[in-house]
Amino acid sequence: MAQETILLVEDEPAVRQLFATALSRAGYTVFEARNGEEAVKVFEQHADAIDLLLTDMRMPYMGGAELAQQLRGRKESLKMICISGYGGAVATAVSTDFLAKPFSRDEMLKKVREVLDRS
Repeated sequence: MAQETILLVEDEPAVRQLFATALSRAGYTVFEARNGEEAVKVFEQHADAIDLLLTDMRMPYMGGAELAQQLRGRKESLKMICISGYGGAVATAVSTDFLAKPFSRDEMLKKVREVLDRS
């Protein structure tokens, strides 16, 4: 069973809940945020514990690209996966790990495990 902690950033409540539930059931500890600004606050409180940022790219207040840059500036070892329903051009500029919406629970969990296992 997984032991890592994930910061999940998604502005759609139903989607965020679906992702959080799947990740929690797979054994991950999940911190949730509705947008980039909220994610920065959560990260400031739990930076040492967070192993992976799983973030939507298009959100109000602060998008995923800006969020990723800020958090990587604070924790260089932070792993991340960008998710978007609008294609991967912006996401792949931030991270080589990308999930295009819609994706299945199994696809998400496989990608999360793959990224976390990478050294």
